[in-house]
Amino acid sequence: MFSISKLVFFLAFAAIAGFMLYDAFEGPEAMVVGHGTVVSKSQYSQKSVSRPTRQMVRGSLQYWEVETPQGLWIDCAKDCAETYRREVLDYWEARKQEESGLGGR
Repeated sequence: MFSISKLVFFLAFAAIAGFMLYDAFEGPEAMVVGHGTVVSKSQYSQKSVSRPTRQMVRGSLQYWEVETPQGLWIDCAKDCAETYRREVLDYWEARKQEESGLGGR
């Protein structure tokens, strides 16, 4: 049986999910409001690269993205240099290390 608290929780969850879906598919378009550059250094080699970044605004959200060599922009999470290092620069080396059972550095 549904209790009142479960019903309230379900309705709140549905409202939040509905808002998130609206924002993702029907909300305002993202706009570029700033540009920058980040330097990312590999943990596995001496490789160091400089990549363009951009600051985005979409509704009330503000976030940064970093560009990959293929032209794809990826969300920076918290740190663009760290995101680029983890997702592009050291991606395959980290996977090899995980497969060998050595874990992360």
